[in-house]
Amino acid sequence: MWRIKWLTTLLWVVVVSSCIKPYDPVIETNDEKKYVVTGRITDAEGFQEVHISLSSPVSAPAYRPVKDCYVSISDQSGKQFVLSEAEDGIYRVWMEAADLKAGNVFSLSITTPDGKQLQSGNDTLTESPQIDSVYYFVEKLPTAVPGIVDKGARFCVDLDATGSKSRYFKWEVTETWEYHAAHPVEFYYDGGFNAVIPPDFSNKKCWLTNEVKNVFTLSTSSLSENTYRQFPLHFVNGQTSRLGICYSILVRQFSINEAAFEYWEKVRINNQEQGGLYEKQPLAIKGNIRNLTDPGNEVLGFFYAAAVS
Repeated sequence: MWRIKWLTTLLWVVVVSSCIKPYDPVIETNDEKKYVVTGRITDAEGFQEVHISLSSPVSAPAYRPVKDCYVSISDQSGKQFVLSEAEDGIYRVWMEAADLKAGNVFSLSITTPDGKQLQSGNDTLTESPQIDSVYYFVEKLPTAVPGIVDKGARFCVDLDATGSKSRYFKWEVTETWEYHAAHPVEFYYDGGFNAVIPPDFSNKKCWLTNEVKNVFTLSTSSLSENTYRQFPLHFVNGQTSRLGICYSILVRQFSINEAAFEYWEKVRINNQEQGGLYEKQPLAIKGNIRNLTDPGNEVLGFFYAAAVS
């Protein structure tokens, strides 16, 4: 009997000591200093924006903006639009509607402070159909606890692109909701505590705006008709305060090309369909921006043209 107990104890010690093992990926130094470029041209008159940063080590993730770049956008006629640095690593230029017609071709050029020349591929502006409709319905989602569900609002969009050549679409959602402070302002501190008499209720009603981080992409290239009904957007859990008083969403529908769709579809899959023990490996995502000065040093990100509704 003592041998069985001894073997059982030994087996338990071996299993416990071998289940958890830290994994430190071997990442080359160059891979921790890649340029990351994101930006797009839309057919809406206004500021067009490009973000430039550097990748960071896995052990210390951080946003590392690249300042003092020379950034320009060119069209098929050779006209150049030079972007100015609005914030660290964020570059903007105002473009008129006359320069943003369907069929115009655009490319992005960047000169970094250390002299690196980055260049995107060409992309063509297409026409975008108008958003058909946006709505929600009550949905119940299963949880990790058997018999317990999350009840909330599932937002959806309908697509009707009949007569349009566009077959690839991307949606972005901005949510805004009203919330109320639980208590009025009764004291304030300026080196000492001061009473507010009567209590101040003026800041009780507040609004908060947030960009939904999910990626929403759809291709109708394999469908007989260029329409789609009840395309799911985000889900808002009814247990949160967001649906308590007043809630709204702003939906932007982008008509994009096939290359941009494939890029964002891979981003969506990596962000939203990973995490389980038996999930597939993350997809390798290749952008459309090249480092002309150092071709062996990959540039992350994508620059594209998109019509917006």
